[in-house]
Amino acid sequence: MGKESHTPSHDIRPGRREPGKEVKPIMDAKELSASLRDISMAEIFRHFDTQWKPANIRIRVAKDGEHLRIPEEWHGAQKYGKPNTGDAEVLFGPLLIESIEGTRLSPEALVEGLRALNFVCEDGSGRTYTDSQAVQAISSRDSCSAVSPQEELPIMRAIKNDAEGKIIIEIRNGSMSPVMQELTTLGNDPDMNPEKKLRYRQAVSECLGEFSAKGATAVRKRLGLYEYARLTRFDDCLASGATIIGDQEVDDAMGNRHDKTLEEIRVAVASTQGISIAVKRALERKTPLLIRVGALSYGLGSKEIGSNYLINTQAEMVERGLFTVGDMGDKLSTGREGRINPHVRVYGTGKNETRIYLGGGLAMLELWEDKIREKNKIPDPVVYVLQASRINPPAGENGKINDWGVLLKGKNLPPFAPFSPGQTLSK
Repeated sequence: MGKESHTPSHDIRPGRREPGKEVKPIMDAKELSASLRDISMAEIFRHFDTQWKPANIRIRVAKDGEHLRIPEEWHGAQKYGKPNTGDAEVLFGPLLIESIEGTRLSPEALVEGLRALNFVCEDGSGRTYTDSQAVQAISSRDSCSAVSPQEELPIMRAIKNDAEGKIIIEIRNGSMSPVMQELTTLGNDPDMNPEKKLRYRQAVSECLGEFSAKGATAVRKRLGLYEYARLTRFDDCLASGATIIGDQEVDDAMGNRHDKTLEEIRVAVASTQGISIAVKRALERKTPLLIRVGALSYGLGSKEIGSNYLINTQAEMVERGLFTVGDMGDKLSTGREGRINPHVRVYGTGKNETRIYLGGGLAMLELWEDKIREKNKIPDPVVYVLQASRINPPAGENGKINDWGVLLKGKNLPPFAPFSPGQTLSK
């Protein structure tokens, strides 16, 4: 998947094979995919209702000039060959694992769950979909259509605009579209050479398309949020949502409120489980939300398969490999990730903000820059480049991982505040 993955006990992950050795999984891809348990959005919501408590969600924020470290034996303790540090940490306990690990949330279950929440599904032109049409669209071989070089029509849009919440979800490509077939083929290839890595990167860019650097004027108008700013969180994928949900929690803990702000999640590939969690948190936080996704995956691995790896569940895709996109951080890595530090980029004035997470996300930063230059677009006034790392302790005596979280670096970067004429510097 990406930075949120956990190494399985028998390493069957793509891209991890030692030269000259053939990895032989205990079960083949079909059996492993079939071993996932079916789940619904309602089940995820019920789990969060009982388990999301202040005592279970622990947040640490470092003081200025200090760094947070995690125990050496933890997953994520090392990054780029040296001890990993950060300035904010969020631990969710077993919440995310218990609710979604080793599950399949089918396209039918997603559409049914959205309908129960009073979402309306439509095509890119705004024509209302029946449930079966929405299911067919997101799980199809179709790709988004372009009306002009500046405008694309997603294959499906889901809208909730009522007193309970304001949320729009846009899916750009079907989960069996040609670009997803390419990502699955390469994502399961253990022998990546430079040519294949370039193809993988190009496929990620194609999967995102105009979503890489798209504004939200039409979305704000649709939801009646005319004076709202936009805060975009841009990452390679959304599995459990630990990075993005963790960032939201740290903002709240630091008092960084985003009143009158449309929050956006923008990723190349998302699990339907991650979509469900993002919707749940938006409704609870009473925050307007826009989710833009290149394509969906319906399965998440178990500890035996690889926790939080995106897993194929459609027969045609399973034929190409177990993992939907493989380890995105590994496949997208150029070796330059360790040279980039969290920082703030200021491009102009205004209220909109983009956050891009390093790790697997250096490629997202570069793809975003490419799209900005290609389209001669004006970037958001402020862009934060942060670092995010999945962290968890080793399995306990019961063989289970009892904690799960994210370490963030860059949260103590000073917020950008333009210096006004006539303003004096404090001594």
